[in-house]
Amino acid sequence: MKHVNYKWLLIGILSYIASSIVASALFSIAVMFMFGHIDPSQLKTVQPTATIFDIGEPLIGFTAAILVAYWLARKTLETQTKTIWFYACFLSIYGLVSILVTPSEELMSGSLKLLAPWVIAILARKWAENTQK
Repeated sequence: MKHVNYKWLLIGILSYIASSIVASALFSIAVMFMFGHIDPSQLKTVQPTATIFDIGEPLIGFTAAILVAYWLARKTLETQTKTIWFYACFLSIYGLVSILVTPSEELMSGSLKLLAPWVIAILARKWAENTQK
């Protein structure tokens, strides 16, 4: 398709994966230092760190997704208009795989993983349009 820049799409996908992994690792290390008295293998199951992870990890994913989507929209907005929608499609497939791997997730959380990428793409596109003027 001539309206999709596959080079920037691949760079965007790899940037999302890399940035979310690095941010999650740094977040986990910070929580380990903050709660040094809790065994590191139990951080995700013991309160209050379980709640911190329940809130922090989705925020990291959302922040990485919106920043990469904005960057991708800025790079491809004028010539390859559909690239951002392919990025949203990748994020939806990534969310679907996540739902299938962890079937114990709630319906609301699972549906957000499928719908949020499209909202992120719309917001990033509007943000890029407004900052390029």
